[in-house]
Amino acid sequence: MAVNLDLRKLQDIVNENEFKKLYQNGLAYAEEIEKDSSIGFTELPETLEHVNKAKEIADKLPENVDTLLVLGIGGSALGAKMVRDAFQNNLTKKLIILDNVDPETIYSVASSMNPEKTVINVISKSGTTVEPISQFKFFFNLFEKELGEAETLKRIVITTDREKGVLRKLADEKGILSMEVPANVGGRFSVLTPVGIFPLQYCGIDTKSLVNGALNEKKEGADKSVKGAVLDYLFFNKGKNIKVMFIYSDNLYRFGEWYLQLFAESLGKRFDRDGNEVKVGATGVLAKGVTDQHSQVQLYKEGPEDKFFAFFKIKNKKDILIPDSLSEYKELSYLNGKTFSKLMDAECEGTMQALENDGKPLILYEIDELSIENMGRLIYLFELQTAICGYLYNINPFDQPGVEEGKIIAKRLLGYN
Repeated sequence: MAVNLDLRKLQDIVNENEFKKLYQNGLAYAEEIEKDSSIGFTELPETLEHVNKAKEIADKLPENVDTLLVLGIGGSALGAKMVRDAFQNNLTKKLIILDNVDPETIYSVASSMNPEKTVINVISKSGTTVEPISQFKFFFNLFEKELGEAETLKRIVITTDREKGVLRKLADEKGILSMEVPANVGGRFSVLTPVGIFPLQYCGIDTKSLVNGALNEKKEGADKSVKGAVLDYLFFNKGKNIKVMFIYSDNLYRFGEWYLQLFAESLGKRFDRDGNEVKVGATGVLAKGVTDQHSQVQLYKEGPEDKFFAFFKIKNKKDILIPDSLSEYKELSYLNGKTFSKLMDAECEGTMQALENDGKPLILYEIDELSIENMGRLIYLFELQTAICGYLYNINPFDQPGVEEGKIIAKRLLGYN
């Protein structure tokens, strides 16, 4: 099993009968979700359509390109960033993902960019998302001044809705290369659509393996997703309203950022499906092992009893031996012959046991190795887990009404009518 879920000592914390009942409900919800054609993320592992389309688009782009600039935000950026940062050594092109409108960052990116050797991929399902649209206006102008409109248009790929929005209109009217975001897939579930597939594949990532990993996870069944969803639901209802994700891998750290959005936007809801005000949803917190043992664990061990923990570690990873240097200092001899992998694993286990000794609920995800296929497995596992948890809460995990009000106010402040 490429991704193993270890429930540790939860039998001392979770009522077995309650867990079994919720587990059966979760299995039923998983089957319902995977059969519902309006929930598109479950269909994505079954097809290589988007992988093939990405290659078709790439073949039409200029040959001398060495950089891809992605303009997107939220689900239009986090998935690609997660995979990019996990597999930097696989990249054949520089992949810049600009997911904020901080002018200093935009200036820095623009100052070091060679438009002739760069392709822009602007991503917005609605075609109206203000952040990528504003970035696109800026970089289109920059490229047009240096290359002219005709050459600029050759270096643009638009990823948006099939029919509506200004980006679709622009692609159709200007003849710009474009790809479609499936109508039944929300942004935070879209990493296996052209949103994530095109930029990753264009820059050297084996996206076929990514999709196949998700498919293999789906074929293995929903057991891990259901167990994770049930525990998220149980812990929240037992007053554990903060979920801490402790990730013992620098390369996997951005997975935590991707999952935080998935978790927060999907499960933080005011109303249930029946219109009752429920205000559910734990708060996700990201921690890096071993770094944050020295910045957060004091709070987790001795602070309020409002947290539960999910630890992530890689079983097989590259290793380095700690040498027998400074041998005259006997106090350091316990490290002789050890490796950094063994050190990291010992620190992870030490932190888990210290929390367990205080009765803190935690689970452990152990990934055999950090491969592209296993990343695909993680994507599907946690997308399905999040959806199941939403069904256990009796809320809609696929909308995000709380995000929209701030967008409307911001546009109004900018003079939008």
